[in-house]
This record gives sequence, C-alpha cells and structure tokens, in this order.
Amino acid sequence: METFATLTRSFRAKAHQAYENLGIGTTQAKFLRHIGMHGRMSQAELSRATLTAPALTGRALGSLISRGWVRRKRSETDRREYVVELTASGQRLRQRVDEARKKLLARVAAVLDETDIEQFDRVAKKLLRAFEDDSS
Repeated sequence: METFATLTRSFRAKAHQAYENLGIGTTQAKFLRHIGMHGRMSQAELSRATLTAPALTGRALGSLISRGWVRRKRSETDRREYVVELTASGQRLRQRVDEARKKLLARVAAVLDETDIEQFDRVAKKLLRAFEDDSS
C-alpha cells in the first residue's frame, strides 16, 4: 500500500505541475474536462459526477467564471439551479488541458507494456471493488 500511496502522490504532483503551467489547479482542470466532455450541466451535477464537495465545486467554478472560461446562469427549467458551460476560451483551455494530460499519460505508457497495463488494471479494479461497499 505504501508503494501505491507513493505512486498516487507522484502522479498528482506531476498533474499539478502540468496544470499549474496553464495557470489552473487540478480541480479546475477536472471541471474543464468534464464540462467539455459532457456539455452543459448543473453545478450540482458537476459536483456529484466528479465526486467533489459542493463548496469546493463552487470555489473552483468561481475562479473559472471570473477568468472567462466557464459561464454560469440560472437553469431555464429549474430557477433554483445554476447550469454551467464552457465559453470559447474555456474550450481552448480545455484542449490545452487535454494535451497536458496526454503528455503525462504518455510518460506512463512509455514504461509499461501491454501485460503491465492489463495487470495494473486488474489489480486496481480489485482494490476499487474492495472499497465499493465500504460505509466508513
């Protein structure tokens, strides 16, 4: 487990560094990617879909909105709800985020062969299943 924790910290640090070069944090990058892939959605849906606390979602979106990358407005169907979508400049930034992510993943792929990837996937899925029913 210590090796897994070290790997997780290292991967997060490299992702943070890559996104920091774009002037954003990892949560903001995650939101840009998710909104870009799924289109317009409510702020609450984004929070749930990305497993991000609502307060953190609000803060990260606030930064993206103030920088002109995300637009937030009242829902036309439910006035209590806000919907978010990428602006044109947000779409361009999302492409840069995707490129940075691809470079990071290419570093991983460069040191793993097909068998390594299959074995890692198998072990990771076992670990995820071990925690699925965890109520703690």
